[in-house]
Amino acid sequence: MVAADPRVGTEEGAGPTAERYRRRWRWDGVSWGTHCLNCLATCPYRVYRRDGEVAFEEVGGVLPPVEEGVPDLNPLGCQKGSGWSVQLSGEDRVTHPLRRVGERGGGEWERISWDEALEEIAEAVVEAIDLEGPESILFEETVEGGLLTQSPFLRFAGLLGAVTLDANGLVNDFPTGHHITFGKFSCASTVDDTFHSDVVLLWHSNPAYTSIPYFHYVTEARYRGARVVTIAPDYNASAVFADQYVPIRPGTDAALALGMCQVIIEEGLFDEGFVCSQTDLPLLVLTGTGRFLRGADVRAGDREDQFFCWDPEEGLRPASRATLTLEGARPVLQGRWMVRLHDGSEVEVTTVFELLRARLDGEYRPEQAAAVCGVPAGVIGGLARLVAGAARRSWRGSTRRSTTTGT
Repeated sequence: MVAADPRVGTEEGAGPTAERYRRRWRWDGVSWGTHCLNCLATCPYRVYRRDGEVAFEEVGGVLPPVEEGVPDLNPLGCQKGSGWSVQLSGEDRVTHPLRRVGERGGGEWERISWDEALEEIAEAVVEAIDLEGPESILFEETVEGGLLTQSPFLRFAGLLGAVTLDANGLVNDFPTGHHITFGKFSCASTVDDTFHSDVVLLWHSNPAYTSIPYFHYVTEARYRGARVVTIAPDYNASAVFADQYVPIRPGTDAALALGMCQVIIEEGLFDEGFVCSQTDLPLLVLTGTGRFLRGADVRAGDREDQFFCWDPEEGLRPASRATLTLEGARPVLQGRWMVRLHDGSEVEVTTVFELLRARLDGEYRPEQAAAVCGVPAGVIGGLARLVAGAARRSWRGSTRRSTTTGT
């Protein structure tokens, strides 16, 4: 994959087309390099030099297979990286500080020195802290800098107590549900494991644009037999490669997901062991307030972060804090019970699962979810069974490590 340079062949005295083409790809040195673009893939590139300047570059294609029977990562590159050399001397590349003159949006700028720029920025930072506090300063985590260039200014922002934005969120590739549920935004195996999937959901992102070096695993998984579903408001570049395109009203993805959850729970398609060990659904809450039952409620002086579940034999049982394994417990997911608190009073408790099920049954049956998100109720039910079916094949002992992938 090589990007053509529009600058070559236009100078005075250029020969016929064939000669211009020969001169375009002439080089006198080559070295290895990479780029810090928004995907941070750090793809290996051969960078070709001519007269001391970068003439063009091409993807290396030298990465070995990671696992036998799984396609390798090659070529690990895209047109954005291959065109990076054109930007090195592009007219719109900013190489020195500029200060706006005139009205905002007027496009009028004047060049200033680095000392002037740093002094003005420092004065503005100090003034913002004095007038409004450090949280009034916003750092936008650029998607172009790469990790090495991001670290210093993120450290600076942290020392100031300023607010920083997430680059994944800025490019709409931040999987919020993963982060809220599991506490981290990337809780999956490496990208090549997509090849093992039975179902690939292209949801919340457009990886044909935003993950170009890795997107071939989606198509390769599809050739292997996976079903690819794109869920998006627009028929985007990723939807072209999908078996099914599900159009959805912007901003209503939660309704679709909750509608799918309602079907999965109502039809018993979930894995109870996973739910009990990996989520907060078996934990007990007070039915009167919806607040978690805590250690300090049951025993005076106990921990506020000690939660409880209900064991069919032992009754009230402290949830493990040191591990996600059940450690012999068999939490009950549905039911209501009376618990005596340390002050002698009794309160009714139930599980988070019970509250979730009631909420889903009351507000997010497929017909209700369809009215919000615009996806037909039958499609919602079909998606739920598709995802649950792929996961159940894995739970029942499939040798595949990854069965359902949200990209």
